[in-house]
Parts: sequence; structure tokens; C-alpha cells
Amino acid sequence: MNTSLRWIASALTGIVFATGLSLGGAQAQSEMAALAPRVGPMSDSTSALPAILARNDIALYTEIFDLQNDGQWDKADRLIAQLSDDSLMGHVLFQRYMHPTAYRSSYQELKNWLADYADHPGATRIYGLALKRKPSSVGYPRKPQAVEMPAMDAVVAFDEPQGGSETESPATESRKYAGKSSSQRAKIRAIQSQIRSLVQRGNVTIALKNLDTKANRALFDPVSFAESLGVIARGYFRYHEDQEAMAVAKMATKLAGDDAARAHWWGGLAAFRAKDWNTAAAHFAALSLSVEADDWLRAAGGFWASRAYLVGGEPQNVSAMLQRAAEMPRTFYGLLATRALGQTPPLDFEMPVLSDTETEFLLEIPAARRAIALIETGQTNRADEELRRFVDELPPSFVGTLLALADRAGLADVAFRLGRDMERRQKVSLDGALYPVPGWEPEDGFGIDRALIFAIVRQESQFRSRAISSAGARGLMQLMPATAGYMAGDRFHGSSRAELFEPGLNLSLGQKYVHHVLNLAEIDGNLLYALAAYNAGPGNLQRWRAKIDYADDPLLFIESLPSRETRAYIEHVLSNFWIYRLRLKQNVDSLDMLIGGSWPIYVSQDQKGSPTGEPRTVRISAE
Repeated sequence: MNTSLRWIASALTGIVFATGLSLGGAQAQSEMAALAPRVGPMSDSTSALPAILARNDIALYTEIFDLQNDGQWDKADRLIAQLSDDSLMGHVLFQRYMHPTAYRSSYQELKNWLADYADHPGATRIYGLALKRKPSSVGYPRKPQAVEMPAMDAVVAFDEPQGGSETESPATESRKYAGKSSSQRAKIRAIQSQIRSLVQRGNVTIALKNLDTKANRALFDPVSFAESLGVIARGYFRYHEDQEAMAVAKMATKLAGDDAARAHWWGGLAAFRAKDWNTAAAHFAALSLSVEADDWLRAAGGFWASRAYLVGGEPQNVSAMLQRAAEMPRTFYGLLATRALGQTPPLDFEMPVLSDTETEFLLEIPAARRAIALIETGQTNRADEELRRFVDELPPSFVGTLLALADRAGLADVAFRLGRDMERRQKVSLDGALYPVPGWEPEDGFGIDRALIFAIVRQESQFRSRAISSAGARGLMQLMPATAGYMAGDRFHGSSRAELFEPGLNLSLGQKYVHHVLNLAEIDGNLLYALAAYNAGPGNLQRWRAKIDYADDPLLFIESLPSRETRAYIEHVLSNFWIYRLRLKQNVDSLDMLIGGSWPIYVSQDQKGSPTGEPRTVRISAE
């Protein structure tokens, strides 16, 4: 690390020590996919789910679903005849009629199902199949129905927690497209798309010439023009033309001032890399106040401004910049700033509990009753589908009730979705929902700390065990079948790919891949390198390290990566990782390493994952 960057690290470390901190320490492909195991509550709440099914019916339904999964219809029918409660028969028949290999449903069966169960999650799929199999001489089946909801006047409003949301918009409205007609806006967006395409292909100077014309200056509003200049500044920075990036950023800021958010960011990074500390600090400080930037970018501006002021000989400005970044404490740079200031992030992992009034209301919703019954029988994926359907039907004040239900049921994906919904609709951050601790375990137990595994799962799939990407990545850790096969020593092809939706297997294979990446010789436990490789592949990591200029500065390394997706991935997963460390009452040593200017190294802290019960480094024995 060069002298200037060592000074930054030393100064920030001094701040840490001065404050008493320690530096030590998607639709599934097949109904044959194994269902998520039954899990317990994710918090310490003592509220219990109301009972729906009798014990005998729970046992019967559990076996019926298992038998039908294997196509054993006669045995399942004998058990169905013994049921005293038929509330889950819609799900039982859906499983049968939509079985991928062992059953072909008739039009009459599908029509009858829709007549009785059109409000169920699978109604759209059943309806589509029924239309394909409908004889021309018969009428149309019943269409899928919305979730039936009772009146909500008597429901007790959820007691909202205090604190702001990371997604809360700035008080000042954006001035983008101000005074422009819809046709002018469309033309501006088309030109902006062309500029992005040129920059992506490396034609940065051509992009600048095409943008900076008299006609475009007349067409564009200042903020939109500055936004495109920011794209060009990013291109120059990517190709190590820092002076050109700074010049373009200067053009943008003359037009739009603080609103030139992206230009401030890339111009600031270019100036920082060029050791023009005053220019860098000015750009970053302006960015920290920009209404055109989201919380993550404003926090980045504040933190990088503190770095530039430090090395530029203006330490009196450092604290104020860190304070700005710390106002967004759940962001990557907000967490760094909060820690550097010796503060504790205002995280609250308490979850709401179900009141008697709210429980009574839940039991009036057929979908909620079915969801609880499905949870009782271990069918958590089907319960999740039921709950998702009426989330958007609930008033904001009732989201907490559903959160309590999801927490008690161990439905991490539902809790996470509701937590995000509360951020959006109520402007509050309920961290117990945003950072759930599900009861899943890898088949072979945790060998990598839960904090890191859940941090990756949160970013990759948002806890949806049956998630599938457009590229074909599957499950909680979004494993490509080829990668999973490499880790398993077996191939996943055809219908066997559905096995990757099973949480225990997916976590086991994903964990093995994390272990593999961490132990590559060129990574050797380096968290930044490991996350870059996990997201983009070890080959891309090697190429980037050879090409980019980052002066052995870990943070500059992140921001110099050419892939926007990978930059965001590293910062989001690390933020998740640190917050999970805090939730699990563990040290955030990798956070302290970054504040101190060091490359963060993975060190295990889960005693249950260590044979000796002591913290261990990542280099466990190779398999």
C-alpha cells in the first residue's frame, strides 16, 4: 500500500482506537423437488401459531403428500378417506393433477378443481392447463379468484418501530426531466441508452462527442445531461484515463451541481487515484448531499470524502463526513463509517408477536388458515405460496401481524419480503425480518459460518428456496447445475436439477463452493477476492486484478472492478455479513480490517462449526 493510503488507514484506525473499539476481534421446475424441511421460529418470540389440524390429520396429510410425491395414488387415496378435515384437499389434488411424470389430469378433473379451489395459489396454472385440454363442445372453467379477505376495521394496528429506512427518499425531489414533455423524455432516454452502449464497448470519446452537441444541450435538462456525462466519466475511469474522467465530471457539476451524482462519484474516484485530494474531497462531499443519489451512494460519498480529507491534510472535516455516511447505517459505507466513529449501528432484531385480536383476524382468512395447516404438515413451500398471495391485500398496519406469523413458522423468505415491504410502505427497518436466521442447515452441517452463508443467501435468492435465475442458477445459493455437479462429484441434469431446490443440499453444495473459492491459492481467505470470484468466477477475478489500478487499496479495488454487478455484490454481501455477525453477537473483525486499511480475511467464529469449539481460520482440511 502506498504512503498516502497507509496514512488514511492509520488515521481511521486512530479514530477507532480513540473510541475504544477493538480491532481484534420463481416457479419451481417440478413438483418432484424436495420440499424445505420444517423449521422452527427465527426469533426468541414466545407467541405460538394457532392450531388448525388435529394430530391425526397432520400425520395423514404428511404421509399423503409424501406418497403422492412418489406417485403412489392408491395408497394416498386410502389415507385421504380417513381425513376428518379436508381443508388441504385443494393442495393435495393440485400436487396430483400437476405431477410431472406419474399422472395425467383430465379436463373434467381440472374443471372440478377450479370450481372448488379457484382461490388457491395454483389456480392460474390449473386454469392454463384446463384451457389446453378443454374440448371444443364444453363451456369454460371457472377463472382464478382473488384471495378472500374479511373486514379489517377491528384489527389492531402494528406498533411501528422507531428509525428510518435505508430506502427513504431525500426530502428534495429529483429535478430530472424537469419541464420536459413525454416525447422529449423518450428521446432523452434513447440517447442515454446509446451513450451507455458506446461506453460499454469502449468508445468513450465517441460517446462524449455524440452527447455534447448543441441539439442535445437544448433537448436535455441539466440533471439528465449530467447523468450521461457521469456514464462517460465512469468509462474514462474504467480505462484508467483519470484526467479525462475528472474533466467530464467537472462539465457535469457545472451543469447540475450536487445533482450530478454519478459524475461526482466517478470524478471523485479518478481524482483520488490521481492523488488530487482536494478535487476528490469536493466531489465526494457534494455527492453525500445529492438528491439524485440513493442511500448507498450518498454514504459512499461521505466515507470517501473522509478519506480524501484525511490524506489531503484537512482532518478537521473527517468527522462530519463520517457522520453523513453513518446516517445510512445499513449500507456498506454507512457501516464502515459507524464503526470508525465508535458507534453501534441502530439495529433492532426484535420481531412482532401475534395478539389475540390479530390471531382471530388471521383465522378468518381461508388462505391464512391453509398456510398454517400446511406449516403443521411440513409443507412450508406451499404455505409460502399461500401467504405471498395476500401480502399485497393487507393494509400497511397489518404487515406486522403477518411478519409474526412468518417468524413463528420459520418462513424466512416471507419475513424478508414483508420486511422490505415495510421499508417501502412504512419507511421503517425491521431488522429481524430483513436479516432472518432460518433453521436450515447444510446436509453435512455448517463448515462455513452461518453469518457468511446467510449473507450470500440473502443476496442471491432472498431466502427463496425454489428461486431460479434466467441463467438457470437454482436454489438458496443460486448454484448453476455444472457448479453443483462439480462440488457433488455427480451431474445434475434433466429432472435431477430440481434437487437443487432442497435447502439442505443446496446449502451443502454452496458451502463447499465457498470453501473451494476461499482456499484457492490466489485468494487465500481474502473476502473481497472470494466474493468477486463467487459472483463473477475466479477467471474474471484474475483478469481484473492484472488489469485494474487499485494501489493495493481494498476499497479502491472494489470500486475499480469493471463489473457493476460484482461491485454491488461485494458491498451488499459484506454488509449482510457484518449485520449477521452483529445479530449473532460475533466480532466484526473483517469490518475492522477494512477500516484499518487491511484486506479482510475470513476467520470462523461459529463454535458449532469447529471441532475444538474455538474460532478457526478458513483453511480447514481439503476434501
